[in-house]
Amino acid sequence: MITQPVNQITGPPFTSRRFVVRILLFALLILCHPLLCAQVNDETAETKAWREFTSQVEAAGVEILNTYPQPEALDRAEGLRYLLQQLGSSLQQRLIDQPGQISLLRVGATTINKWGLDGADAKYLVATISGSGSYRLYGQLGSARLFAMQLTRMSGTFAAYGALTGDQLKADKAGNFEVLISPHKPDDWQGVWLELNPDTDNLLIREYFGDWANERPGSYYLEQLNSGAADPPITTAQMATLLKDTASTFLSRAPQWQGRVEQARKYLENKVHMKKSGEQGLAANVYGSGWFNVGRGEALIIEMEAPDALLWSVQLGNVWWESIDYINHTASYNDYQAVVSSDGKYRFVLSHEDPGVPNWLDPAGHTEGALMFRMQETREIVNPQLKLIPVDKLAQHLPVDTTAVSREQRQHEISIRRQHAAIRWAP
Repeated sequence: MITQPVNQITGPPFTSRRFVVRILLFALLILCHPLLCAQVNDETAETKAWREFTSQVEAAGVEILNTYPQPEALDRAEGLRYLLQQLGSSLQQRLIDQPGQISLLRVGATTINKWGLDGADAKYLVATISGSGSYRLYGQLGSARLFAMQLTRMSGTFAAYGALTGDQLKADKAGNFEVLISPHKPDDWQGVWLELNPDTDNLLIREYFGDWANERPGSYYLEQLNSGAADPPITTAQMATLLKDTASTFLSRAPQWQGRVEQARKYLENKVHMKKSGEQGLAANVYGSGWFNVGRGEALIIEMEAPDALLWSVQLGNVWWESIDYINHTASYNDYQAVVSSDGKYRFVLSHEDPGVPNWLDPAGHTEGALMFRMQETREIVNPQLKLIPVDKLAQHLPVDTTAVSREQRQHEISIRRQHAAIRWAP
């Protein structure tokens, strides 16, 4: 058999001209694939902005999921829900901040949009405002145990400024009131005035409920007194900036509580640390942070005296610093809901199965999570005592006259919570 060197092979299939043509046709086929063509030749500014936005959000989400502590499968599943909620909140905030938007009070955390270990007893109303604006807040107080309005800065580092409570509003007998919020008090203004710090960007209203079966929220309205002319129609360039800002907000907002969670897991396991609110809350409040780690077959007993406070509470949170579902589970108690023992102390039992006693803190499947104590308008600091025991030894650590709670009684507790939720967050 006679062979020839490759460089001597001749004939139509192997001519250099046809070989080059085939290479060019193949390259052209690749470049003209519909998706590649759209990206290389026909991409619009809008599609480019959207692709960049989704890429930034993807990278931020993956980074958070890879670094955030998630000890159990439930925590990992809740992480995906948490990211969705924080992305939605970031987008909503950026849309609200767009020029031309009027200042409106909007409901904050409900059963979704939880963040910063939202209070189980609280209804939050939030409005984006300008530090150079003038506003009129008016309405009618409800029957919540505590009403408080506060000026804050939410962008960047959180800061709290001026605040008023319900007894400072000078409401009439029907609960009607009016407050002027502005940088300077007009000479002819005789009503309630709240000074507006120039760094303010949010108005936060909180209503705290004690008796969930009977207390009702009020009605509140915000009017901007110095609103300007409407802005012209938006442009693609403005929207591209909005998308970038949304991704940046998501990246900074979603992992904001990670450091606090890591510190609590390290130093406060089955412990609690009480402290005054300082500059980040209402002046007369005391907060207690802790971390529970309770396995199956264990129970954590929390024992405390009742503080001399307008309202106090304890609740559970997950590793993402969200409240654990306190509507369908007894994952929170306030001083009205909690049952006092015969010796005058309050005892809460955190366990995975209903122990059949009062004040069961139901972790809803979480073996780890946050403990939060709130003491509103308190005149003292009370330090809860925590003890981890085998759940089958529970009776030995409770007063002998501790009452039993039936399944039907527990379901009645849940029923009251669900009815209150429908009223608290009704439009």
